[in-house]
Amino acid sequence: MELSPLARERLAKIGDLSPEEKGKIKQSGEMDSLLSEYFKGALSPEGLWKKLKVLKEQSGESIVGGAQGKLIDTLRSQMSQADFEQRRSAILAIETIKAEGKYSLLEAILNSIVALRQKYTQTREQAYKQLKAGMEKQLQAAAQEALKQGMQIDMESSVEANIKNSPQWKGFITEHEKTFEEMFNGYIAQLRELI
Repeated sequence: MELSPLARERLAKIGDLSPEEKGKIKQSGEMDSLLSEYFKGALSPEGLWKKLKVLKEQSGESIVGGAQGKLIDTLRSQMSQADFEQRRSAILAIETIKAEGKYSLLEAILNSIVALRQKYTQTREQAYKQLKAGMEKQLQAAAQEALKQGMQIDMESSVEANIKNSPQWKGFITEHEKTFEEMFNGYIAQLRELI
């Protein structure tokens, strides 16, 4: 594809990239390629570690922090446990490449995130069970009345639908998720500060 005269003129004004800028772009591309391989499962945490160690020796320690930063950027509060563990393993493995690593601090924060995610799930399930117990009692009477009139009610579906549409559940979920997200984001900020 040939550039227009205006595009060529603008490019000429920008000038060439410095060798340092070219090196950073190349490093970033190599790091992105490695992380892509890791996310696809083509590289183990150890394989990623080995390749990043070679890149660090060629390019400097900033590549290590950059890789960790990209991994941290992919952490999500609602991601699967397997995806979270994949990122956790890589972040910790990469930390051992650093000359002055903060492995134990990173591990403590990542463990706090694991505990937070577990507590979030447990609290949500417990609240659901409590609402379900109360809802089942209410619907039992309605189901018996409907049965007298010759109608069948699917209790499980009715209970679930009533819970999901109840103001108590909606209020609980809104507040619970807000609190969880705030705490999760606080831990992510701490991770970013450490790398």
